[in-house]
Amino acid sequence: MLVQTICILFLSVTVCWAYFAREGFTIMIPPKQQSCFSKKFTSKIKVIFEYRVTAGGNQDIDAKIVMPNGVYLYVEERKHGDEVSFDAQNGEYQFCFSNEFSKMTTKRIAFNIRPFDEGSLAEEAGEQAPQVKGPLEAFCDNIHFLMTTVMDFQMKYMVRESMSRYVAEHLNKRVMWWSLGQTVIIVLTGFGQVFIFKKFFTETRRSSKPLEVPTLST
Repeated sequence: MLVQTICILFLSVTVCWAYFAREGFTIMIPPKQQSCFSKKFTSKIKVIFEYRVTAGGNQDIDAKIVMPNGVYLYVEERKHGDEVSFDAQNGEYQFCFSNEFSKMTTKRIAFNIRPFDEGSLAEEAGEQAPQVKGPLEAFCDNIHFLMTTVMDFQMKYMVRESMSRYVAEHLNKRVMWWSLGQTVIIVLTGFGQVFIFKKFFTETRRSSKPLEVPTLST
């Protein structure tokens, strides 16, 4: 019990640090604009870049990854979302989203950058990983791996929930305006029918009796 308590306390601090190491953002890109974000890597590491358009128009965006030497590592146009893994070198990478093709719609994008392989707690703390792990270290590393897996699933479900909420709100707005339009049409039709029937019963009919022309007596 004491071993588990020490491990959980140690893991809580390390998971917070790992959480901040995983960078996730939600941004809004107005029409005819482009936004780029930079990430500097100090060593060779395999990275996962994942993005998803959660709201706006047809939910598509132009995305690209630019290497430190200016070469395009990844270029896609009008994608709803994607997940890319690549080997990052020492240098500054740029992750760009372009909404220049859209003239009216603002796009909302959720994206994150995370390591492909999760390191052990010793490696994340800046220490050399032991060649042979003890029971406590193996137990903590296992919990750490499961916790990071849970965080990945939480991020994915949050993005899906945001997309579903946008679709539901958009559909709800359309249904509301359609219902208001139908209500106005029904009210106007009712008033029109009442007016027409009222006109039928209040219209004065002309008399069919011939008019008598008075005669002058001499």
